[in-house]
Amino acid sequence: MNLDHIPILDHHAHAIFHEAGWRTAPLESYFTEAYDPEVLKRHTPHGIFYRRSLRELAEFYSCEPERTAVDAARQAADYLDVARRMIREANIDTVLLDDGLFTGQLMSVAESDSLLPWQARRVLRLEAVLAGLVWQHDRVPDLLHSFESHLRQVAPTLAGLKSVIAYRTGLAVEKWDAGEVQAAYDALKRDLKTGETPKLTSKPLLDTALLLALRVARDVDLPVQFHTGYGDPDLDLRLANPLHLRSLFEDPDLRGLKIVMLHCYPFTREAGYLASVYPGAYLDLSLSIPFLSQHGMRTHVHEALHLSPLSKLLFATDASRTPELFYLGARWGRRMLGEVLDDTVRVGDLTANEAEEAAVMLLRGNASALYPAPVQLTAPTQAQA
Repeated sequence: MNLDHIPILDHHAHAIFHEAGWRTAPLESYFTEAYDPEVLKRHTPHGIFYRRSLRELAEFYSCEPERTAVDAARQAADYLDVARRMIREANIDTVLLDDGLFTGQLMSVAESDSLLPWQARRVLRLEAVLAGLVWQHDRVPDLLHSFESHLRQVAPTLAGLKSVIAYRTGLAVEKWDAGEVQAAYDALKRDLKTGETPKLTSKPLLDTALLLALRVARDVDLPVQFHTGYGDPDLDLRLANPLHLRSLFEDPDLRGLKIVMLHCYPFTREAGYLASVYPGAYLDLSLSIPFLSQHGMRTHVHEALHLSPLSKLLFATDASRTPELFYLGARWGRRMLGEVLDDTVRVGDLTANEAEEAAVMLLRGNASALYPAPVQLTAPTQAQA
């Protein structure tokens, strides 16, 4: 199936660098989750994703498929022209941006929306908001009240919420006694340097704040994205298995909450099981596409389809920093989805019409139904102006 004609609603991504950052970042950094200089220099160039992508980028830039040639072509190119062309060729018409990554180095959501040929909307990263409030409060109840007030105030402007608690203390969220939470917070404040924005790693505090945020999300009907599965070395993969989210899906106080399990790999089957039995569980296919081999990407999509209803699957690029990752992610997402859907028709799981409908659902339809439409602000009257 050729799916190039279907515009993608990219429900999970990050913004691209300002031009100076794009021109100075090493090419290898885009093709791995590693950040150790030895891995980047010695080993990343031997990865399948890197080798395959170098040839694809050489084709885009009309140069030889060698690193020096691709680098020279990139440096000679007009950055915004490259970004706009890649996004158009990727056929991404809407992108939902988590702006809690590389703060200050990437375009803002507003810049992404105005400078690039798509509609860009914001997904708020919960842990970043909470960390920014720590210096303002000494008591946990005051901190949580401020946190909740902020979430409710900005909710109408958002496409969704995002948690990276998998990176901090893991997905097995617990309920804590108020005294335990205050003691953990006191310890955090004692060790904090003046003016420092903390990287929160206190499980009592993070679990408690997250549960509060989830209740807000349920009330205002905002989906919550959770990083699950593999990521950079800051992550303990054992704590990122989406099966740990079961307590949230089972919590009667969170009935109606919609949770998007991002990435999932290598726990694709586990996430598919959750999506098959819990109404609020959704499964995202990003990051593995395009980071894996072709066989790995294809297997990832196949395994997502084992149990998960088609209505629960969403494709995203999880691109960040460079427009090239949007370009590559969209190309390989469509290609792998098309191949796997062809297989479902060949073996009789789906009819040809059902497979075509499924392609639209995964590339944009499910995300369009899941995430709220942008708020249309009423133009002020002359008297109000």
